[in-house]
Amino acid sequence: EITSTSHLDMPDDAKIKLGTGDDLQIYHNGSDSEIKESTGNLNIICNSSQAINLKHGSENMLRAITDGAVELYYDNSKKIETTTDGVTVTGEVVSGTLHCSGKLDMPDSSGATVGRVLLGDSDDLSIYHDGSNSYIDETGTGGLLIRSGDIYLRNPSNVDMIHAQSGGYVKLYHDGSEKLATNSDGIDFGDN
Repeated sequence: EITSTSHLDMPDDAKIKLGTGDDLQIYHNGSDSEIKESTGNLNIICNSSQAINLKHGSENMLRAITDGAVELYYDNSKKIETTTDGVTVTGEVVSGTLHCSGKLDMPDSSGATVGRVLLGDSDDLSIYHDGSNSYIDETGTGGLLIRSGDIYLRNPSNVDMIHAQSGGYVKLYHDGSEKLATNSDGIDFGDN
């Protein structure tokens, strides 16, 4: 047992070594401070109801709250927080590839960007619901292209309203009954 009534003063590269095989080492190398664990996990255990905080001066960098959130900060501003349901992100998420194994759940749109899926460098394409209607808006210089072998426009009961077949016909329906169809010679008008 070592007891001291003062601080422990050691020069650069002098190490505090703990464990039978000196597995844990704490030291300063002249430039950086190091905590090294060579055989297992480095566990930081907080047995109180408080948090483990990683700070730079008074600014938070990371907080792990007992029975609560883990928070990540950028310049003392919270950006990511774990929650009971998952994760809350404040600001943008920038990703080369974004995979979603569940759903993308957004509120009703209340402005130019809130509650909208925005695509394109200038946010030219937006998909949103305003509380009453759903929209697909193309506001750039190009058009809105929908590409598929077969394209169907159906009502909520899954009844055809328009059916366009690649290399073939376009059919228009009234209440599920075909009323007009294009063919290689022109147009067929159903029963007429």
